[in-house]
Amino acid sequence: MNSNTDSQNKSNWSQAAYSWLMFMTSYYKRVSELNIDIDEMMTLNTVVAHWLYKINSKDNKSYEELVASTDKEIREQLEGSKLSILSISNILGQPKESTRRRVQKLIDFQLLAKDQNNGIIVGENYTKIVEKFGRQTGKELSRLINNLSEINWQNETEEDKTN
Repeated sequence: MNSNTDSQNKSNWSQAAYSWLMFMTSYYKRVSELNIDIDEMMTLNTVVAHWLYKINSKDNKSYEELVASTDKEIREQLEGSKLSILSISNILGQPKESTRRRVQKLIDFQLLAKDQNNGIIVGENYTKIVEKFGRQTGKELSRLINNLSEINWQNETEEDKTN
C-alpha cells in the first residue's frame, strides 16, 4: 500500500469517527432533554424496536402514520406479543432489577405501558415525544450518512481486506 493511500485512509477514518461521535453526542444530549437517561432511552428503544418489528412483519408504515398511532392501535398491533422485563434485560445485557426500575419510570412518564398480560408496550406519550425527537434524529442521521459518503470512509484498508 502506498503512503498516499494510507494517509488518505487515516484521514477518512478520523473524519468518520468524528462525524459518528458528534452524532452520538447530540443524541445523548437530546435524550437528557427528555428527562430520561441513556439507559432508560435504550430500554424505551428496545420496546419500540419490538413494536416496529411487529408492524413491519405485517405492513410498513410512514413516519406520519407511526406518529399518528393511537394507544388503541399500538395495543392491537402488539396483541399476543408479550415483551417481558426479563426479555428487555437480556436484550440489553442489564440486570433485571435495574431494567424493572427503568421500565417503571418510563411507565410513570407514560412512554411505556403494560398490556392485559403484563407485557411491556409503547405508551401513549411515546408518539408525542417521538415526533420532534425522531424528526431531529432523522435529520442528524441523514447528515451523518451524507458526511460518511462525502469522505468515502467505507474504502477498505489492506488490513480490513485480510480479516
